[in-house]
Amino acid sequence: MAGLLLAFTSCKKDSKDISYSDRPVIEAYLTPGTPVLVKVNMQKGLLDTASYGFPISDLKISLSDGINTVSLKENKPGNYIWDDPLFVTDGKTYKLSFTYLDELVSAQTIVPDKPLSLEVSNTALVIPIFVFGSTSQTAAIPVQLSWNNNNNQYHLLVFKNQDAYPSKVSRGGFGNLDDTYHDTEQSVGQVSTYQIQPMAFRYTGHYKVFLYTINKEYSDVLNTNGGSSLNLTNPVTNIVNGLGIFTAMQADSVNLNVYEQ
Repeated sequence: MAGLLLAFTSCKKDSKDISYSDRPVIEAYLTPGTPVLVKVNMQKGLLDTASYGFPISDLKISLSDGINTVSLKENKPGNYIWDDPLFVTDGKTYKLSFTYLDELVSAQTIVPDKPLSLEVSNTALVIPIFVFGSTSQTAAIPVQLSWNNNNNQYHLLVFKNQDAYPSKVSRGGFGNLDDTYHDTEQSVGQVSTYQIQPMAFRYTGHYKVFLYTINKEYSDVLNTNGGSSLNLTNPVTNIVNGLGIFTAMQADSVNLNVYEQ
């Protein structure tokens, strides 16, 4: 999953809680069939160009599924793992807790259902080559994704190019784009269809399109401050006495071939 860059600002102290400037930043995404990874870092300065603050080590982090409780192991500074891929399963509620600066930091999330009946209208998406001055252009025809969303769950789309060396879109007559490839994602809310537009792609090639069922807590984070980071003045979080996100998700995927014509 594409990482979420977390940046926060200080706030006034509260006599009952850890101050905002001292709160740990948690980042964890639980998925069934995958080992657990919880990242814990200090907050980073607003002018700091690093993705994360300094890692917080030597924490005693517990994770419970309501029946069993495990103690996560630190495999490198700030990274805490439980490497049993069968521990996270459908429908269970998971609770995370640890003590930091003499305060209990905690969070909980539920594993949502896997997306149902994901379909794609066409496995090929054509990006028209626009030639300056030409009167005849290939029409830009979107590809439609559809799925069953009778329970009004929240969803996230992630587009991952599978090619070893993705090719940049020429954009006809304007030259190649200078940016490097990165996966793109789109929070789509509680809909059951989505149109993939040709002009949204900067690289051609073979893509995996992942549709994630996500919880409201993660949707709120994605849709705060432009959907790319947490709000700096009033951060959205589901962590008690902390910041960041502790959430769960499930995905299905379809293949998509993107090419120019």
